[in-house]
Amino acid sequence: MIDLVSVGKKIASLRNAGGYSQEALAGRLYVSRQAVSAWELGKSAPTIDNVIELSALFGVSFEEILCLNEEPIVLPRDDPFAGRDRSYVIRGVAEKKIHADLPSLFPFCTIEERMRLLRAAKKGALPISERLRSVLTIEETNYLFEGGGRK
Repeated sequence: MIDLVSVGKKIASLRNAGGYSQEALAGRLYVSRQAVSAWELGKSAPTIDNVIELSALFGVSFEEILCLNEEPIVLPRDDPFAGRDRSYVIRGVAEKKIHADLPSLFPFCTIEERMRLLRAAKKGALPISERLRSVLTIEETNYLFEGGGRK
């Protein structure tokens, strides 16, 4: 899984440490300044070719640029999405690659995000606790436990 926000922060850090402006880095990579800005804001990802060029330019591995060697994240309770891509967080939690306290996470989630997590819980991939049950809507509780689901 690639967290675009973390990748963007890494690119910005490397760019600043290397003394490049966004415009100068864009020129070296033959992309627009807006493309570099979008990468740094976590709104888009550089192409593989750009990652290879960034790796060579800054003397770091592509794994470092893509933050592939980072430890799994433990989400804070106050704002679990702070500084992270929402889809990355939800996918990571559903796949048990990111640790989160589900009852604390749910109030911050959209309906679609809650359903993705509930599907994972229904399949047995995520724990269902009494604390989680206490934050579910009636419809979510019915979905989770209907048709011979986990009790």
